[in-house]
Amino acid sequence: MLAVVAVTGWFLYDRFSGRSQSRATITEACEGLVDPGAVMRFAGGTKVGAEPPGDRVCLLSREVTFEGEERMDAFFSLRVVPSRDVEPGEGPFEFTARSVTVTATCAAPARSAGATALRVTAGTEFEAATRGEPGALPGLAREAALRAAAKAGCETTLPPAPKR
Repeated sequence: MLAVVAVTGWFLYDRFSGRSQSRATITEACEGLVDPGAVMRFAGGTKVGAEPPGDRVCLLSREVTFEGEERMDAFFSLRVVPSRDVEPGEGPFEFTARSVTVTATCAAPARSAGATALRVTAGTEFEAATRGEPGALPGLAREAALRAAAKAGCETTLPPAPKR
C-alpha cells in the first residue's frame, strides 16, 4: 500500500512540476503576452517547451508521442509587428488555415516607434487554426494584441474574439 501511495505521490508531483515549468517557459518565451494556462489548454495539457523563435516573439513546442516515442513538435507561434500604415480591413480579425491575425489600431500614435497599429499573429505550426476549444486561437491572438499594445503605449480596444 505504501508503494502505491509513493508512486502516486511522485506521479502527481512530477505532473504538477512539469505543468509549472511549462507555464514558466510560456511566460518567458512569449514575453508575458499570452496566458500560459490558455496555451496549455491549446497544447492539450502536455509538456511545453520553447524553440528558437526566429522572426517571431515565440515558438512553442509540445510533447507528443509518435510511433511509441516521445518528442517535442512545434505547435504555436506568436508574431508582433508594429505598423505605421495599416490599411483598414473589414474587422480586426483575419483568418488563414493555420493562423489568426489581430490588428489593434492605436487611438494615438504609440510612444514607441510611432506605430499607429500593431498586427499580432498567433499561429499553429502543423494543425488547423480551429484546433482545441472554439475560439482558442483567436482568443490567444486577441489577448496578445491587447498586451502588446499596452506595452507599446498604444491605447486600443478590440471586440471579443470570434468563436471560430
